[in-house]
Amino acid sequence: MLAPEEFTVGTFASAPAGSLILPRNKHEATAIVGLLDEAPTAVFLGNRFQFHYFPTASSHNWSGLIIPNVRVEVDESTAFDPAYGNSSLGTKVRAATQLSIYAKTERSFGRHAAVPLVSNLPATYDGGVGFTKWQVVLGAGREKRILLKIDVQTADQ
Repeated sequence: MLAPEEFTVGTFASAPAGSLILPRNKHEATAIVGLLDEAPTAVFLGNRFQFHYFPTASSHNWSGLIIPNVRVEVDESTAFDPAYGNSSLGTKVRAATQLSIYAKTERSFGRHAAVPLVSNLPATYDGGVGFTKWQVVLGAGREKRILLKIDVQTADQ
């Protein structure tokens, strides 16, 4: 459950980076907002348009329940070296000073980009690490609530 002060409602354009957006009806979509090239960027997480991204600046057609200040946690048992092999869409990758999600634009022809969700982390020193299972949470400790779980291996892509 969410406390009234933990969410708002609005368009994707009004959602700050670090927000999870949940649908209120069948025409809306689940998404997470990161920063790509300093611009807020939404990545769809639900079945519809899964792991596609777009800049939210002028996105007044998409809206939903906005939960700011969410955190991402990764399942360390699914760690792999993204330098060896093609990482799937939806994979979380921790490299340099960022945690990013692999996503693609609508007409990307199979290519993907790393959309940063968390920046200014302590630097990694030898490559990166990818994760195929992760979750979006709100709060910490005894107050932590899991809002969404993602398993890239079972996701519709």
